[in-house]
Amino acid sequence: MRFSLPSLTVLPAFCLLGCLAASPALRPVQHQPPGYSDDAIPVTSENAEYCGRLRKNVDTRLAAPPAAIPLGIMEDARHLRAQGDLLCTQGHVRAGIERLRRALVLLKHAPEPR
Repeated sequence: MRFSLPSLTVLPAFCLLGCLAASPALRPVQHQPPGYSDDAIPVTSENAEYCGRLRKNVDTRLAAPPAAIPLGIMEDARHLRAQGDLLCTQGHVRAGIERLRRALVLLKHAPEPR
């Protein structure tokens, strides 16, 4: 009984088909719209009421004893809060919410002063 090997052109062609079938490039590529990044803060509610709730949360944390939050973080949070409040009142709710949430994150994760 004699076994024959496939011809030299059939074997590479067969391997190439297998590689193409396993390639992830066959799926459509989804492009992100301009200005969008993966680290964007998701917004669940885009209304003035949510701006007000965030503003109150930030104000509550800003009212903490001065020794509880480092001065630089406190100033950054105050600046973000002011920007967020202004944007919300001018009708730019999404941008305002983003600033207020950044201020809240800064205040929540502030390192203990030494």
